[in-house]
Parts: sequence; structure tokens; C-alpha cells
Amino acid sequence: MSANVSNTTRRSVLRLALGATLAAPLVATGCSVLNGSDSKSSSGGNGSGPVEKSKITVGILSSQGSVGSKLAEKYGYYKNEGLEVTLKPFAQGPQAIPALINGELDFAVINYVSFFTAIANRSLDAKIVVDGDTANETSQLVIAKPDSGIRGPKDLVGKKVGIQASKSAAELLVRATLKDNDVDPNSVSYQPVTFPNIPAAIASGQLDAGVEVEPYLTTAQQKQGLVPVMKIVTGSTANIPNTGYIATTKFIEANPKTVAAFQRAMIPAQRDAADRSKVAQVLPDLSGVDAATATLLNIDTFPTSTNPTQLQRVITLLQNYGGMTAQLDAANLIVPTPQV
Repeated sequence: MSANVSNTTRRSVLRLALGATLAAPLVATGCSVLNGSDSKSSSGGNGSGPVEKSKITVGILSSQGSVGSKLAEKYGYYKNEGLEVTLKPFAQGPQAIPALINGELDFAVINYVSFFTAIANRSLDAKIVVDGDTANETSQLVIAKPDSGIRGPKDLVGKKVGIQASKSAAELLVRATLKDNDVDPNSVSYQPVTFPNIPAAIASGQLDAGVEVEPYLTTAQQKQGLVPVMKIVTGSTANIPNTGYIATTKFIEANPKTVAAFQRAMIPAQRDAADRSKVAQVLPDLSGVDAATATLLNIDTFPTSTNPTQLQRVITLLQNYGGMTAQLDAANLIVPTPQV
């Protein structure tokens, strides 16, 4: 009888101990679930833990290259990844570089010609985090008056052509197109006139023609009656990468989870940019055009990952027509897109 009581007591103690042992993981799991819920708000619930910096500032442009950021904001993709994002507009991408370097910005949209030039000059230590947009043959064109007599590359010889800025992507694309058509790239007078001011400069006779991008390409046809006269995103420059989101190497190394969260948020946003109706919803706020005009714009392509081979073409363009002597490898200047 005493032995039975003793055995019963031992079994009870074992049951209590086993119950406590099993309960401990359940309690810990319960805490983990709660913490995981909090973590989801700061890391997108992908199991990588909280981002290092949840409040970030992104420098954007009024161009199509920034469409993804507006879509990510509109559809909550940033929020889903635990990011509270402030979008700060800049008139030109290079203007955002000092703000990026001093930490005022965490990411910035910049055209690749300016980016690779800054890298080559060692005035910037940064990498590409997200590929913004790829130009197509209808979204960047040379425009002129209908009666200008300009119909193709040979007609630009001796003419004054607006190219946004000296050694800009616009100038390099014109030079490459002229070369492709056996026209001396130096036979044109390249005039640094900004995109918003090119249509009026052509209309007044200050320029014979000019490189234009959206939304100014469409509004120039509406307001000044200008017409496209030459494609520059064709042949050797077809589907040339246009802009990207960059971050300093210092920021990337200090905030890898934040960078990955930003990239993950941008993937569905870039995918949405293939839907013209969604792009039209954000273009008025981004570019200042009205809703009706937004539906008429020639839309770029918006990659969901970054292709080093394609980006190397911009470096080659700079080496061939921009005077770059630095031997850059685009693959070393990219933060790989995370798998989702």
C-alpha cells in the first residue's frame, strides 16, 4: 500500500514536471507570436527581425523613374514592410546627392548617367538598390517644330539641340544615335536647357530641336504644337536603363534589413507600374499634369529586379560618348534584389 502511494506520488510529480516543461515553450511561443506581430509592423513579418530604421526619407523626381515610390506609398507596400516613408521631391537627381551623403536622405532616385559619373569621379560612394525605369523609343524623343525641316539624324547637323545638361543622358543618347546613323556626333551644337524649358525655347527659336521626356513630351505637343522628329532610344541604345534608387554604401552596411525591406516594398510597386491605370493615378501628383493628360503619356518599363548586364550598357555609353575613362563594373555597384 505504501509503495503504491509512493509510485502514485512519483507519477503525479512527473506529470506536473512534464506539464511545466511543455507549458514553458507554449508561453515562450505565445510571447514570440506577440513579438512577431510587433515585428511584422517593422519588418514585414518575413522573419528577418525589425528594420534598423523604420522612418526613412526618399528623394524623388517628377519623372517616371519615381512612379514606383508613389505606388508603394499609395498601396501601403512600405507600411507592409514596417517602413514609414517620407517622399521628398527634387528638381534633378544630382541635386539629391549632397542630401544623400549628409544623411538627410536615405534613398534617392537619380539617372544612371549622373550616378556612374559620380562613382567614376569618386564624389559618391553608393550602390543601386532598386532599378527605377527603363526608357523606350516613345518616351524619350527629339522634338521640333513641324516646319523645322528636321526629320532624322542627318537633319540635325549644324542645329542647336537642347539636351538638359552637358554630358547628360540626353546628350549621350543623341550622340550615340548620330553615330549609329553615320553622322558625326560633334556636328551638332548641344545646348544645356532643362526639360521643362525646352519646348518654349524651341517655340521661340532659341533652339532648333531638343530632347524631351515625359510629361513634357506630351505637353509640348499639346501646348506648342511640337512634333517628334527623331528616336534616340533605339539601335544600340534600345531599352536603355534610365533611373534607379540609390543609397550610400555607409547606409547600406549599417541598415541591411531596412534596405531589404525597401526593396521588398518596391517589387509589387514596380509590378503595379505595368498597369497603366495605376500609373495614371499617381502621375498627376508626381508630375503635375492633369488626370486627362496622365492617360496620354508614353510610359516607360519598370523592372522588378536589377540587371547588371543592362546597367553596364550605360557605363559603355559614358565611355564611348561621355569621356569616361574609369573601368566600372555594374555588378559591383548593385545590392541584389531579395527573393520574395
